[in-house]
Order: sequence, then structure tokens, then C-alpha cells
Amino acid sequence: MGTNRYRSSVKAPKATKRKDLLPSALRWTVFFLGAIYLGWALAFPRYSGAIGQGLSECLFRRFGIAAYLLPVFLFNGLMQHVLRGKSSGWMVTSLASLGGLLAGTSLSAQIGGLASLDAALAGGTWGVATAGVLTSGLGAVGSFLTALGAFLFSLQVCFEIRWASVAQTFAKLLAEDYQEWTKARAEMKNLKARAPSQDDAVKSKSKDAKSTEKTSKIEVPLPKAVDTRAIKPLNGSNGVPKLVEDKGAKAKPLEGERIAPAAPTAAYKDYTLPSLELLSLPSDARKRGKPTEQEIAQAVADLERTLRSFDIDAHVSGYSPGPVITRYELTPGTGVKVSSIVALENDIALAMRAKGIRIVAPIPGKAAVGIELPNPRQAAVVLREILQSEAIPASAPLLSFGLGLSASGEPVAADIAKMPHVLVAGATGSGKSVLIHSMVMSILFRARPDEVKFVMIDPKRTELTFYEGIPHLFDPMVEPARVSVITNPKDAAKALRALLALMDKRYERLQLHGVRNLEGYNAIADKKGLPREFYVVVVIDELADLMLIAGDIVEDAIQRLTQMARAVGIHMVLATQRPSVDVITGVIKANLPSRIALQVISKIDSKVILDGSGAESLQGRGDLLYLSSGAQKPERCQGAYVSEEEIRGLVDYLKTQGKPDYPMLETMAVKGGAAADLSQFGVEPLEFSQALKLILERRRISQDLLKSQFGSSARATNILSALEVKEFIHKPEGTNRWEIRFDTIEDYMKVHFPQVPIDRKD
Repeated sequence: MGTNRYRSSVKAPKATKRKDLLPSALRWTVFFLGAIYLGWALAFPRYSGAIGQGLSECLFRRFGIAAYLLPVFLFNGLMQHVLRGKSSGWMVTSLASLGGLLAGTSLSAQIGGLASLDAALAGGTWGVATAGVLTSGLGAVGSFLTALGAFLFSLQVCFEIRWASVAQTFAKLLAEDYQEWTKARAEMKNLKARAPSQDDAVKSKSKDAKSTEKTSKIEVPLPKAVDTRAIKPLNGSNGVPKLVEDKGAKAKPLEGERIAPAAPTAAYKDYTLPSLELLSLPSDARKRGKPTEQEIAQAVADLERTLRSFDIDAHVSGYSPGPVITRYELTPGTGVKVSSIVALENDIALAMRAKGIRIVAPIPGKAAVGIELPNPRQAAVVLREILQSEAIPASAPLLSFGLGLSASGEPVAADIAKMPHVLVAGATGSGKSVLIHSMVMSILFRARPDEVKFVMIDPKRTELTFYEGIPHLFDPMVEPARVSVITNPKDAAKALRALLALMDKRYERLQLHGVRNLEGYNAIADKKGLPREFYVVVVIDELADLMLIAGDIVEDAIQRLTQMARAVGIHMVLATQRPSVDVITGVIKANLPSRIALQVISKIDSKVILDGSGAESLQGRGDLLYLSSGAQKPERCQGAYVSEEEIRGLVDYLKTQGKPDYPMLETMAVKGGAAADLSQFGVEPLEFSQALKLILERRRISQDLLKSQFGSSARATNILSALEVKEFIHKPEGTNRWEIRFDTIEDYMKVHFPQVPIDRKD
């Protein structure tokens, strides 16, 4: 009986399996279609009907963003139990899926809170509750790590992921990538070792009878990715200027010619110009900074490959190696817009692995676009090689200075008199002060103190103070025995205003002799035996400090000097490291056609200096853009470097050649005289001397007369008070008319302002 009962129990499952086949298939079909509908309802609730919308809202309210995991886990379970015929383990899969769903809601809630989102919206009510329980027990970090670990564990159980296999595959990919990198590096070393020397770069030379430039064609062995073509260097220079002794030197000589120097004055009759031996010699490496033939070929290949990847038809037609950058000329195909090449500036920099490039589109006078790439090795340019080159011959104008080497490696010089004023701007550390030193020293090596004088204004007290004591110093407010580099911004404002008086006085002399400029006056002065006038170069090392303290006075003085002073031999060199519109105002900028921009921080600063971009892409350390007067586009140069030892050596030599000497001007007061006496009235000695001279000329005095002369009622009142206290004028009681003591005024002028001529009108 028991045995029959056991046999019946064993045979029962077969009958049950046949009977449950249809319900089982129906059950899994319903589950499969339900999972599809659930996923559709979550993704597109608007198109799922009322039931789908209600289901979607309910799930998002409970699980938040993690609700999207529910159909994923359902599909995974169906695939394991139906398609793979797996009939066991459904409980483990279900529990793991539920755990993954809860861990996902907790992670969504915590990530949503960190991202400043609504935690209930990100993780749902279940996620907020789960995250809250974990956070209260483990803290924020522990809660996040626990939820993340549970989620990864659920994925491993449900999808049978082997994390060790994943890590092994990832490590294998990294190892293969590293092997490819080392292999490519080894190939580059072999290519570099087999690369030909730079002396073999020039294969053939062609000479054009109608052109003054020598052009050489070089057959560059380009990589296979680039069609081989003749790419010509745009100059025959090797990146180093040849000296004057080398008759084959090619440089850019200055226009104009220096008038034969006149005999020195008595104070400097024994003056000897300093020797260039005080400066350092250039490096012996004749091709320093110039890229090798292989580097040029690789750059050409990268450029053309980058352009082809953007469907731009252009090829490299030439290159011009310089000391710091190499310019590659691109010749665009028919129908290619220049703007399409300019727009790829960042992509080209990425492909060339360059920290900054500059695109000249188009190159002036050529049907080509220039792309300037930094050289792998930057060359140092010294001032001596520029001063010894044919760029500055012995007959060059007095105010010529060595700027540096051009992008093609040729020495470049400029003439301050032709500029006639220049703005130098750049960020800190870009080489601005070194450029100022090279300009000043270039002139000091070629001009006597009675030919060129410097008004040096250095509010920072760190750069121009090197030149303290040289005989070329000049200050229109101070007699020669007390002249020095001006460091006080208020004194600088007074000196600039005194230069205006000097300018007006010189214009009167030009008008008297019927000449147009200082050169014409000096020519007549030599014929008539009159004293010659010297050039005055005003160097301001930091304009921003002057504008901050005495902006109105400085701006007005600079405006008038830059507008009119060039004809009388007064030229300005303005430097600043803050090229903003409040420092370089529109009034100042309009009268500075020549500008030198060194590396700046942003395109905005570049536009303030050059009215265009480009300075933000410079390499620093003297890399500059020179915009000459009348030029459409700036020229790139590498500025000449001078060391502190070279500056001190030149200054020490100049101190042995004499002391500052120049005639007393009307703007100067005798030491210990009127200056201290007039300060209590708020009156400058220059203004007071002009007022006294005006009284002697007009033979009258009034508030309106002084106001018309000095342009301010307050200044006129102060001067009138000083005149009355000093008893130069007196108003008798009961009258409204000033009585003037002309004899007292003349005696005072002879004592305190002996250099001011007095017009006696008896």
C-alpha cells in the first residue's frame, strides 16, 4: 500500500508538467510583453494611455530615475529563465534584482543631492528613505560606498559579470597602447639619428634678376602621407644675421640717412662713443633655433593632413625659419575661403602639439596664408649682432635702434624719429623692460649727449634707475647739476608739462627761421653759428602709475606732445604692462601710430594695443609684434636681449665721459630759490615765471588775463595771491586797479629765473 502510494507520487510530476505547459507559456509571454510595455510607459508616458501614465507616475514617485532599471532587470530574468532554459536560481536573481533596484534608488537620491537637484525627484521616496537610513548609520561617504557596492554586486549576480575579466581586458588594452607608443618613439629616434645635417638642407639655388631677395629651393623628403613637391625656404638666411664685415649680409636697412654729425660742444669735445665690445657676442651656433630638415618635413605633413581631415584643399608652398618661430606658407586651392583656415587655429595647434600658433591671413602682398609655429629650440638674440649688422649702418639716423630678428631670421631696426612715438605693452615677464633697455642702449652707443638726451620716468624705480648719472639725462624742470631719473609721478607730471613749454619755445624758433623741423633748424644754426638743438626722447616705463596718480595732467600733456612735438625733436616711448582702455585711452592711442606688443593674456589686451588679435599667441621672452606707422599688419620679431651686466658696463663707461650739461631753460628755477617759496601758494615755478614774463610784456595784470593764459580760475587766483603777497602788485585803497612794480619783478627774475629773457618796454 505504501509502495503504490510512492509510485503514484513519482509519476505525478509528468502529468503535471504536461498540464502546466500552456499556463507556463502564457505566464512568460505575459511577463515578456508586460516588460516591454513597462519600458515603453517609462520612456514615453504620453503615448501609453491612462494605465501607462499612472504606472509611470507611480514608479517614478517610488524609485525616481532608478525606475528605468526595472524593465532591464525584468528582461534579464526572462532571458535567463526562458531563452536559456534555466529553471533554477530564479529566487537569487529576483532578490539580486530587487537589491540592485534599491541600491540604484539610493545612489540616484545621493547623486541628485550632490548636484543640487531634488533628491525625491532623483531617487524617489524609496531612494530618499534608503539613503536616509544609510546616511544616519554610516555617514555620507559610507552611505555612498555601501550603495555603490550593493549595486555592483547586484549587477555581477544578475548579469554574471566577471570583474576580474573586465580588469584584465582593460589592463591588456593599456599594455598594447603602451607598446605602440614605445615602438613609435623608437622609430622617431631612429629617424632622428639618420636625419641629414642642416648643411645639406639646401639642394639648389635660383636667382631672380628682378628681385632683391635670394630664393633657394629645397627638396624636402616628405613622409608618404604627403605628395613630394619642392618646398622653398622664403629666405636664404640661416636664422642668424651676418655682421657688417661679411659683404654677403642681407638685412633690412633703415630708410633715410643721417646728416653729417656736427662738432661736439665744449662740454663734450673729448667725448668718445662707447665700443660694442661692452656687449656680449652672439652664439657660435650659426643655425641656433632653426628646425631640422626632418622637423620641417614632419610639420608639413601634419599641416596638410590636418587640412585634409577638414576637407580643405591647401598645400604648403614655402617656409621661413626664424630664431623662435617658423612660418609655413599655405596656398589654398580654388574656392577655399581664408576664414575656413583661420577657424582651424586651435585644431592646427592640437595637431602640431604647439603651445600656441599665429595665423597671418593673408600674408601681405602674397596669395598665401602664413602659419607661424614655435621652433622646438628657442634661440637667444643679443643686441650686439643687430647693431653690427647692415640693418644699422654708420650713416643711420641718430634715433635708430635694434629691434631684433624678424620671423625669417633677418635683423630688424627702427627709427624713433620716423615713428615718431611708440607704445610698448606686454604682460609681466614678456620682455617689455628688456626691449626698453635695448632701445635706449642702441641710441647711447651711437649718439653724444649734446645730440640726444633722455627724459627718463620710472615710477617703479627698478629699471631706468640703472642710467642714473649718465651725461644723456635731461629734465626740463631741473638744472643739469641736479638732474636724475624721475621716479615721483607728480614730478613726472610737472616735467611733461614743462616739455610743452619747451615745445612751444622751439616752435617759435622754427617760425623765426622759416624751417619746418629740427633738422632744418640745426642746418641753419650751423651756418649762422647758433647753438644746435638736441633730440629729446621721453621714456616712460610704466604709464599706468602716472595715469593713476595724475591722469588728467599726464593725458593732456601726452596728447599735445604726441600731436605736435615730432617736428621739434621730442619723441615719446610709452611702456605699460596693463594695456587697458583706462590707461591707453583713445586720445593717447590715436597719436601713437607705431606700437610694439609683447605677449599679453587675452585677445582683448591685444586689440587694445594692435587693434587686432595675435599678441596673445606670442611665446614670451621677447617675442613681439611690431606695427610700424602706416603698416596694415604687424611684423613678428624676436627682441634683442641685454643683460644687467651689459647695462652696468655701458653706464659706468658713460659716467667717465662727462656729466649732464644743457642750457638753463625758462621752465627751471634756480636751486634753493623760488620753488620752496611758492609751494605755500600752490604755484609752480614754471607758472610763476610765465606770469611774471606776461606782466612785463603786457604791462598789465588781471584775473581774466591770467585765466586766459593758464586755463583755470583757481590757478589764476593762486598766482594773483602770490604776486600780491610778494608785493609785485598793489591795489590802492578805494581803487580797483592794480599797480605794478616792474623794477621789483625784473630784479626777481634776474635772481631766480636768469635764463628767462626779459622784454623791456620803457
